[in-house]
Amino acid sequence: MDLSRWLARRKMAALTKAFYDSAIKDDDEPPEPRAVRLLPGSATVAALLVVLVALALIGVWRHARSTELARASQQATEQSAERQAEETPHEDNKDERFNPTAPVTAPSEQVVVYVSGAVATPGVLTLPASSRVTDAITAAGGALDGADLTTINLARPLVDGEHIHVAVAGESPPLALGNEDNTHAACIHLDTATATELQTLPGIGPALASRIIDYRATHPHIPSVDSLDDIPGIGPSLIEKIRPGVCRLFRVECG
Repeated sequence: MDLSRWLARRKMAALTKAFYDSAIKDDDEPPEPRAVRLLPGSATVAALLVVLVALALIGVWRHARSTELARASQQATEQSAERQAEETPHEDNKDERFNPTAPVTAPSEQVVVYVSGAVATPGVLTLPASSRVTDAITAAGGALDGADLTTINLARPLVDGEHIHVAVAGESPPLALGNEDNTHAACIHLDTATATELQTLPGIGPALASRIIDYRATHPHIPSVDSLDDIPGIGPSLIEKIRPGVCRLFRVECG
């Protein structure tokens, strides 16, 4: 009886020892390592691509900006050099350019006259302001055979807008309107004169002739040359210049 109990205890003790030994062995063994995920996910790859594209765009912008700034700086330098070259006088004309007492050459003035009658090529001529009647006749091709030049003062200076008529011998010519030598000039009637006829008056060019015709549209009858003072561009001095060539009364010639 005692032997069977002792054997049972020995068996229980052996089982208990085996159980504890197994538990201690399990605790001493290290845990198995977990697998580490080294490959990145799709979101990470997309974020990296965005960063790389942004960096590339920034690099391209910086390169273009630096190129543009360099080009602008070069252009500014070239323009500055050109301005400096223009402002710097040449040695040959340095004194002339910066001489405040140097004379200023005024543009040459001209006169426009109408030459008619016994000349080779009658018409409207443009001559230097210092020209005389003989120069106008020469410019019109010269007087024809039979022309009477004794009635014309060939040495008289030309007046802009005047009419010079070279008569044939025996003719009673209408001499140049506005000419102090003209005592038999045919007058111009302001109510009926054409633009061409108006331009034979001294100082009346195409523009003023057109204004006179426009003025007649609202003033059918111009009683006197003084009425032209209402037209822009015609003043008292011009009125006195053309007065000798304007008819005083309707259908009456000036005398």
